[in-house]
Amino acid sequence: MWGWIFVFLALALLLYIYFLKRELRKLKHEIKGLPTRSSFGSRLSLDFREKTLLDLLDELNQMIDAFEEKNRQAKQMEENVKLSIAGLSHDLRTPLTSINGYVQLLHAATDETKRSHYLKMIEHSVKRLLEMSDHFYDLARIETNQKEIVLSSISFSNLVEEIFLSFYEQFEEKKIELQFPEQPNERQIIADNLMLIRVIQNIVQNILRYAKSKAFISYRNEENYLVFSVKNDIKPDSKVAVEKVFMRFYTEVASRTNTESSGLGLYLSKKLVEKMNGKMDAELNDNWFILTIHLPINKNQT
Repeated sequence: MWGWIFVFLALALLLYIYFLKRELRKLKHEIKGLPTRSSFGSRLSLDFREKTLLDLLDELNQMIDAFEEKNRQAKQMEENVKLSIAGLSHDLRTPLTSINGYVQLLHAATDETKRSHYLKMIEHSVKRLLEMSDHFYDLARIETNQKEIVLSSISFSNLVEEIFLSFYEQFEEKKIELQFPEQPNERQIIADNLMLIRVIQNIVQNILRYAKSKAFISYRNEENYLVFSVKNDIKPDSKVAVEKVFMRFYTEVASRTNTESSGLGLYLSKKLVEKMNGKMDAELNDNWFILTIHLPINKNQT
């Protein structure tokens, strides 16, 4: 009897080893094929339900998930780089062409009034080039996680008023009326000061380019956030696609002939706000374009 039991156990062990080796060979074959099919969501599988093998399988599939995610991020970054290069080439060409044209006119002009006008236009185009360069530089650093964030407690309403009023002459020139709340919001937020300045500046530039005649600033407290809203009326012939305003390189002019905008301002602003643990939304209500930003409140404020 003991002999038969020994034979049975020996056969069971041999079968176990056979199936184990078969599954390991299958697993080895599937692992070799991973580089060619892993991007299609393939996963390793086994027919032999043995706990140790299943644990190994789970670990390997987690590695595959991580590899695919890294691969997806790398491809996305590659696409972003291609798109950035294409956008950069297009957007820089317009002010560069403008500068070249005005330089030629400047050389040919003898009238001082005309020369002064051409110089002013050249200065304007150079300023746009510098602004675009800053946008592209910030965007590249954000999307490669190289832009460091330094969070601190900031009096947001004071900063907003300071930046908006620094553009007072431009608002006067464009005949855009600004309206601030009668009582400023005294709540402080947690944010990166430099990033916040860039966001507000981009919002100001957006108003200067697209507002018809009015812009209203308001604040409200909402749970753990200070909500900052800016709304401006839009020109009658405006064709704002509100669902696209945060897309990279989107401009109101579909043909992208708008020399005043690279289409990166709001896209970059949204990225910066999200990096500061906030959120940024846009909506179109009748002839009003409304931007809303949620920024975390400093709970330790006294």
